[in-house]
Amino acid sequence: MTVQEVDSTKEKLNNNKPLRVQVLIIGSGAGGSTTANVLAEQGFEVVVLEEGERHTIADYGQSPTKAMNLLYRNRGIMPIMGSVPIGYVEGRTLGGSTEINSGFWHRLPPEFLMRWQARFNLTDFTQEALAEHFDWAEKILSVGLHPGPWPKSTEVFNRGVEAMQWSGQEVKRAASGCENNNTCSAGCPKGARQGVSLNLIPDAQAKGARFITGCKAKLLLKSRGKITGVLAEIHKPDSTSDLVRIDADHIFVCAGPTQTPGLLRKSGIKEHIGDTFQIHPMLKVSALFDEEINAQHSVMPLLQVKEFWPDISLGGSFFSVGHLALNLGDNWLANQNVIQDYKRMATYYVAVRGTGRGTVRTSPLGDGEPRLKYELSDVDIRHLSQGLARLSSLLLSAGAKQVYPCVQGLPQISSELDAVRWLDENLPRSLLSLTTVHAFSTCPIGEKVEHCAADSFGKIHGFENLYVNDASMLPDSPGINPQGTIMALARRNALHFADLHRGH
Repeated sequence: MTVQEVDSTKEKLNNNKPLRVQVLIIGSGAGGSTTANVLAEQGFEVVVLEEGERHTIADYGQSPTKAMNLLYRNRGIMPIMGSVPIGYVEGRTLGGSTEINSGFWHRLPPEFLMRWQARFNLTDFTQEALAEHFDWAEKILSVGLHPGPWPKSTEVFNRGVEAMQWSGQEVKRAASGCENNNTCSAGCPKGARQGVSLNLIPDAQAKGARFITGCKAKLLLKSRGKITGVLAEIHKPDSTSDLVRIDADHIFVCAGPTQTPGLLRKSGIKEHIGDTFQIHPMLKVSALFDEEINAQHSVMPLLQVKEFWPDISLGGSFFSVGHLALNLGDNWLANQNVIQDYKRMATYYVAVRGTGRGTVRTSPLGDGEPRLKYELSDVDIRHLSQGLARLSSLLLSAGAKQVYPCVQGLPQISSELDAVRWLDENLPRSLLSLTTVHAFSTCPIGEKVEHCAADSFGKIHGFENLYVNDASMLPDSPGINPQGTIMALARRNALHFADLHRGH
């Protein structure tokens, strides 16, 4: 499928000409691109709608402000409300969040496979059944370890891991050609970090799939237990837009953990939709060392500590001078002078699995963006507090002179005595500055209809031809970077669909 043929499809919609397709997929991220690739290969007529625009690697690697305008939803401003507001970001571009994430890759651990299978009554959900799907995704994305020497921010973190005698590991990434450009969050201008726009999407197009960008699904059209089509807003070259109808035999909603439930609920489909929003809450710290780290010129730290998994993970974050200023902003008057030492600093995080519960609801403002809410549980607070104690101890053991947590009013941590108090005490809930980049579980799959929005393979309960196949389907918080699990399940589900509907 050439770009010209894709553009002709968009032109047909712009001219209000009717379009009917066999399979319509909404969203082009990890789940949507996998679904499109598999079904196009299986001979289905596939059209994918993507709200964002098509960009090339020539557009990547710009300043954080430009990148957020270009590649992020709401320019990177997506607050999750609650007693502790949490900053959240996701991609809005062809390829979705795979274009702006770190590329860190995990397989879903066997423990979670068994727990999810038992709790949600998932069919064909074993390590053996999923292995081939992980293999497939890892081959396409060239998943592997960092190809060169570790950056200094990784070396000092590893020094702390060894000093504490904890279990740490270098995490594989979809970035086999990484050149330490430090631009993952702005898109990789070298094409080394493998967003799906570089592999799955062009491969799906070569197999016949059509990707229509600048096209936002607004409403699913229902009739007697079936979805007959979609109303979508398509943006025109003159900056105006048209509302168009696209009819389809089957519809996969793969718009991500916030937009998928938002669209379903807006369309009147609400049973167990958006009621179980989950995240990995993250608390960041900035560490100051005697030696130069130059984290602003290297890929983020490559190790994760799994000593306290699944409840707590420790690792490294993206670093720039602007991000450092933001992280120090909770106590700016006390800490502002330290920013001049940015070459000797790096940023790390505590991430917890998340045992609280949240919701996704349509906005009463009519702006089309869903409202996100999540309440940290007491267990989350306990784990964040313990995680801060352990991370600070690790960094001090690695040679850090001060550790600056993103907690309002909390002084820098300069000694292990300062750190270990949080093993027993709880951080003040109202003073935390938290973020997350992992969200899921808003349309959980499983055969327990009293808890799940869709069956084991993503078909929405009560509908003949409506499916979810993205992060929203994960039935619970996985405690790991979720992209691998999303892609493996999406391929499994798409092949199951193909087996049932091929030739129909």
